[in-house]
Amino acid sequence: MSRSFWLRLGVVLPGALALHAVLHQSTDLLSDVGGVGAFVTAVGTLYSVLAAFTVVSVWSEFTDTDRAIKREARELRELYRYVGYVSDQAGAKRARAAIVRYRDEVVTTEWAAMIRGETASAADDEFLAMADAVNALDVSTARDVPAWAEAVRTLGAVSDARGERVLLVTLRMPRMLKVLLYLATLSLVGGMLMLGFEHLVVGMVVVGFTAAVSLLVLEVIDDIDDPIGGAWGISVEPFVRIQFREPSVATAVPSEPRQS
Repeated sequence: MSRSFWLRLGVVLPGALALHAVLHQSTDLLSDVGGVGAFVTAVGTLYSVLAAFTVVSVWSEFTDTDRAIKREARELRELYRYVGYVSDQAGAKRARAAIVRYRDEVVTTEWAAMIRGETASAADDEFLAMADAVNALDVSTARDVPAWAEAVRTLGAVSDARGERVLLVTLRMPRMLKVLLYLATLSLVGGMLMLGFEHLVVGMVVVGFTAAVSLLVLEVIDDIDDPIGGAWGISVEPFVRIQFREPSVATAVPSEPRQS
């Protein structure tokens, strides 16, 4: 749990319990229990639908971001392999060095910026240098054609995954939706405070549980809404675990068959 959650819990929960105790001792709430009960039912229904919709929406964006990051790392590893099949050894060496520099820049600089909520643009120069190095490979033999074509295709896949990652990490829940969710939460807790419980202890348990669960729901939504910097933040491990290996002779791209 984040520090803000415990801070909100430490303020809201005692405040709600104290207010309930004061209302219980000073006001006769039993006479209005029917109207307040109807209000709580309506607000509770709205809150449950709204919270479910929000959780599903932010979780979908969270999983999309996770898939984009893993796909980018996977395609980057494949790109390193494919450029090694081209006979232009000097060009392949430059391309592979550019791929490693791009990966290192993502891990060391760009990821920290994403955790801070900044736009993921720190590795733009390294990505462009990598793309230039791959496109500059010398295709001099028929054997080079399929290898270079796969390298270019994989470079496009890396670009697509990077673009999706950069976009998704900056998306956040709309402000109006967040305001609506917070208002629904306050209305639900407020309605529970106005219910006429005959026993003070029972009322405090119900009010306290409602406030704690509502705050926990808000915390989960806020955390998932930040896919990189939250407590459940997506790890940089897919990039760190990339093992750049030389392609073996047995797995090299075969040359095109000769015409008889």
